[in-house]
Amino acid sequence: MADHLTANGEEMGVYNLQCIDLSNPDIHESAALLRKACMESGIFYVINHGISQEFMDETFAQFKRFFDLPIEEKMKLVWNKNLRGYRPPIQAVIDDKTKQKDFSEAFHIGVEVSEDDPNAHDFFYGPNLWPPADLLPGWRKAMEKYHQEATNVARKIGRVIAVALDLNEDFFVQPELIGSANANYTNMFHYGVHGANLLKDVVGTTPHCDLNLFTLLATDDIWGLQICREKNAESQVWEAIAPVKGSILHRVVFNQERYSTGTFICPNHDYIIKCLPTCTSEENPPKYPTMRTGQYIYNRFNQLSASTVGKKA
Repeated sequence: MADHLTANGEEMGVYNLQCIDLSNPDIHESAALLRKACMESGIFYVINHGISQEFMDETFAQFKRFFDLPIEEKMKLVWNKNLRGYRPPIQAVIDDKTKQKDFSEAFHIGVEVSEDDPNAHDFFYGPNLWPPADLLPGWRKAMEKYHQEATNVARKIGRVIAVALDLNEDFFVQPELIGSANANYTNMFHYGVHGANLLKDVVGTTPHCDLNLFTLLATDDIWGLQICREKNAESQVWEAIAPVKGSILHRVVFNQERYSTGTFICPNHDYIIKCLPTCTSEENPPKYPTMRTGQYIYNRFNQLSASTVGKKA
């Protein structure tokens, strides 16, 4: 079986990503590479980010500990209205022609928020749900540590992005954006859950664009990530992205059990999204109206949910 497949199980081309080295002392060189990557595909590898391979291996082992639990235990933590906790398999149809399905499950966490926080019940915000300590000793501590480490990497990437946009290097590290933004969240994904026919079903996620500032994606060694560089093309061309050990990276399509995690970097919900000062002028006015981050995320999530529910198996 081919390592990199289309949704129909056919072998596809491989897209070679730009590689951004966060240990490079020349941030302008890194910014130029990042800018090129974003203009061409919107995705790139990140290496020398400060998270050791040993820690990543342990983190993925911790993911497996949770997903190996009996479904009855996982369902006790089914996600709440704030989207914290366990998301059971949705079995949505990925491809309308083949009716191949998404057999993924996930667990969502974010910055810990107390019940008495005035915004505790806002969308994508609020207290986390955790497995009992006696069921998975040390699991909460490990997940919180990974979320924090990934957020630290996001700050480094944010500086490179800022320079690429001709902004002050600390522009995205301000507290309401990446510095201490409380809207950042981490999702753990398990593809190929019980019930999937790995010889027939493509077990992945439907085509989508993320709805946050940017995403840090870490994967195991199994191929699966694919990108479409021309999302509005009449005939979409999907290209495979090779998993690279030690890197943090759209659809996900493959025929093997697979684990990955995404940390989604979002501004605070009351942050006003508007065109960046270096991206507009009198001759080039903003194309979109300003909007609160929270409202934007809520609107986009509902759009994505509607399209998924509409294609449910």
